[in-house]
Amino acid sequence: MNPYQFPKIPVLAIPAILLAVLPLAQTAGAQNAASVKADSGVRLQISPADKDSPFNMKEHHVHLFSPRSSTVERHSPLPQTEAVSEARKIAAARASSLAASTTDSTSIPGVPAPGYYPADLSNPAGGPVVTTAKSHPVYVNCAASCWGDPLIFLDHLDDSNFMHITDQYVGSTANDRYKEGNSSSITYPVFTALTDNDILQIAHAAAKVHGSGYGHIYHLFFPSGVDICFTGTTVCYSPDNPATFVFCAYHGSVDFKDLGHVLFTVEPFQDVPGCSINQPSPNGSLIDSTSSTLGHELIETITDPDGTAWIALNSLGVFGEEIGDLCVNPFGTEAVSVLDGKPYEIQQMYSNKFHACANVP
Repeated sequence: MNPYQFPKIPVLAIPAILLAVLPLAQTAGAQNAASVKADSGVRLQISPADKDSPFNMKEHHVHLFSPRSSTVERHSPLPQTEAVSEARKIAAARASSLAASTTDSTSIPGVPAPGYYPADLSNPAGGPVVTTAKSHPVYVNCAASCWGDPLIFLDHLDDSNFMHITDQYVGSTANDRYKEGNSSSITYPVFTALTDNDILQIAHAAAKVHGSGYGHIYHLFFPSGVDICFTGTTVCYSPDNPATFVFCAYHGSVDFKDLGHVLFTVEPFQDVPGCSINQPSPNGSLIDSTSSTLGHELIETITDPDGTAWIALNSLGVFGEEIGDLCVNPFGTEAVSVLDGKPYEIQQMYSNKFHACANVP
């Protein structure tokens, strides 16, 4: 698959149901007091430096999470960065070489080298991964309860075996590598669909307070009714306009000239057709739909933060897809996974170890 190609030009100002918050006292996987305190949040404000940040950056890359049952391109609608272009060239060369030597045996799980299961993930360019990081939710124009309090899910996910699926890709087996960090809230004007310029301003404001680099991942949550588009395109989160409804969420990275490297995910409201989990589910549509997409974007950020690391490159049908893309159920029903004693209906992740989607390491 080839990414969307658009000229790299400066962009102008870029620009549901509520469920009861999960009980804070549970026997297994109970949310601790520190998490509750953290979710009270830091109040962010957009400064002049934040407004200028889209014009004071170098690299900017994103990877899209398409709506369920969609065959839409998942790659960045932004021009490829030099690093991503080089990684794609290496991946394409590797795929071509493997295709030339493919035999029927390569479709058998566990085939000895140089045989290769078609959907397994590879990192031929040796791109960076995230070995340990803090996840920082940023709530835009609404309280954490508008999304079912995602910090609770992040706490359970970090403490679960599910998270150890990433071990094989990042080279670490340590526990508690992806702990919940500090949450923030921000009031941001929404007149029309927000764009990548708005996203960068909010990410810059959060990173300025909590830190930059591969040790921090910012999850930007947007409430119901807020559309998000890429400037100059019809590539949007727009459940109200199916013609431009191209993604449910995405993760990205950017190099700001003043702060350096910043990792972020964009989490529009997920309890909408095309993004939501079918019902019934253990925690209801709001929490499980939000959690499934959040897990997807977090783990893809860990295994492929810049579009230069772990991707599928041995099958044209899924070329360039990431650890979460390969395992999305297009019909909206996912397996129930128990995370630190708490059941969630969330999508599984691709495991090279099993040559399949899994919820255990």
